[in-house]
Amino acid sequence: MFTHIVTFTWNDEVPRGHAAAAREQLMAYASTLEGCLSYTCGPDAGINDGNADFAVVAVFEDEASWHAYDTADEHNRIRAELFRPYVTLRSAVQIRG
Repeated sequence: MFTHIVTFTWNDEVPRGHAAAAREQLMAYASTLEGCLSYTCGPDAGINDGNADFAVVAVFEDEASWHAYDTADEHNRIRAELFRPYVTLRSAVQIRG
């Protein structure tokens, strides 16, 4: 297994309702992926101050499946349109095993 975790903190330009739109597009994209065992994403629950605003947790069969997801044209489009303009901080980790 290969797990990908990424968190995002939005900037002040993020539009209202943006997290829902980002989640919708990411979940639609994830449903097309071969080798994706589980995929969840969405806005922070707002329980603790200082958390990131949005997160993605995806589990793949292997590193090759994650790499295909990470480099696909649709993923690059989503990043360019829905994340880059609105992200002030991004943090990611990939876990083998």
